[in-house]
Amino acid sequence: MTINRRTAIRQLALVSASAALLPSCLGDRSRPDLVLKNFTVNDSGQRTLDALTATLIPTTDTPGARETGASLFILKMLDDCSSKSDQDTFFKGLRQLDEASRKMASVVFTEATAVQRETILTAIGDKKLAGNELNFFYSTARKLTILSYSSSQYFLTRIQVYELVPGRWHGCVPATQSQRSVS
Repeated sequence: MTINRRTAIRQLALVSASAALLPSCLGDRSRPDLVLKNFTVNDSGQRTLDALTATLIPTTDTPGARETGASLFILKMLDDCSSKSDQDTFFKGLRQLDEASRKMASVVFTEATAVQRETILTAIGDKKLAGNELNFFYSTARKLTILSYSSSQYFLTRIQVYELVPGRWHGCVPATQSQRSVS
């Protein structure tokens, strides 16, 4: 079989391009939801945090904390506003949450039912489970979940309508007799 130079170069270029593109096709296609500077969170940690926020503020006829992105807010606040020691303590507590869940419900936190999750979080909140890291994790996650939800677009446009200061000005409102006597 005879191959001319042009065919050999074309086939070599095709094989080289295929070899260069193959690792990107076989690799993990999922991108992280949030790019963090000081730490990384694996999928199981983010799923646990999602389950925690969904348990604290569940979805009813209104969106819950999961739908407003509370877990991403928590991670971003930890990345931007917490010291390295607080971040380490938080993630130790996150791992201890799964251990506590295994003790109480015999499953990891994400696989527990809603009632089991509430029982676990109530025990942590009442300090019935030992562990400073676990208590720090729970109090920080709870505080940041509430902050995230109460500052979300949904909450500020549908629940508590936020109006910029100084508010509305009503120039054509007649003054009452009591208002006239004050001035």
